[in-house]
Amino acid sequence: MNIAQINLTIAQMLDYTMPILFAALCGVLSENAGVVNIGLDGIMRFGAFFGLLGAFFSHSPWIGLLFGIAIGCLVGALHAFITIRWNGDQTVSGVAINVIAVGLMTYLLEFVFSTTGYSPQIQNYFGAQAYRVHLPFLAKIPLLGAFSNLSFMIWFGFICTVLMHVLLYHTVLGLRIRTCGENPKAATTLGINVFRIRWFAVVVGAALAGIGGATLSISSFSGFSDSMPNGVGFIGLAAMIFGKWTPFGALGAALLFGTGQIVQSIIAVTGIAPKLAPGLTLILPYVLTLAVLAGFVGKSIAPAADGLPYYKEQR
Repeated sequence: MNIAQINLTIAQMLDYTMPILFAALCGVLSENAGVVNIGLDGIMRFGAFFGLLGAFFSHSPWIGLLFGIAIGCLVGALHAFITIRWNGDQTVSGVAINVIAVGLMTYLLEFVFSTTGYSPQIQNYFGAQAYRVHLPFLAKIPLLGAFSNLSFMIWFGFICTVLMHVLLYHTVLGLRIRTCGENPKAATTLGINVFRIRWFAVVVGAALAGIGGATLSISSFSGFSDSMPNGVGFIGLAAMIFGKWTPFGALGAALLFGTGQIVQSIIAVTGIAPKLAPGLTLILPYVLTLAVLAGFVGKSIAPAADGLPYYKEQR
């Protein structure tokens, strides 16, 4: 492969990485506050459909992203209401979101577009030059040339990672979020409203997952399918665990899984392994996920109060 092909491959890998990263960041924020959210796949499915819906009728990717953010916040608020307000089981609530998303989005796809399986295709807005960040001074530098003409959403994912790191480790709010995830009773004695902090973390985190879903339908595939997001939310959960519940750790893990996705695509397109069954290469990202979890999950320690309801009486 020459330099141009390498740069193109890196750019494609980053495209695959971003939806995983947004899902992982949702988990990082929510679980640092002490609320498990395994409904990431469902939230991304909501975000993918409504993001596509907004972009389709407005002809604007920004409206599509706003739709993805809005539906993410709404579904996150539902999860927060069940798990924080009523102390419902966090795992059951997340599973319910995933199940509801499958049935409801399939119904809405047929109801709105009168199609089964796939929505009408839309323009790949974030693939267009108008929605790319141009850095021509990087173009002639080996490897860094891949960053000279990337989609806005890729840079937005990097920015969100940095902002979340600053929020969690360099602000008072971040300290309060992590305290609620480690020892909510101690947080209460310090005058911190645990319920309010957890609501904030769950809803804002779900907004990020909604952005990840909208990125899939508006940019990566330029349409919605009834199989979307194809397990990306669960891979995001694995990236969060592998990244040890930290933003930059989640980014590194998302890049690893994104590399697995692009390798799978290269194998499928080039026929490097012709003796493999055509569908066998599709499981590569998921096999990589299982391998990483089997090798590293025991070395990752979740926040002490992660998944534990807080029973202090609300006022």
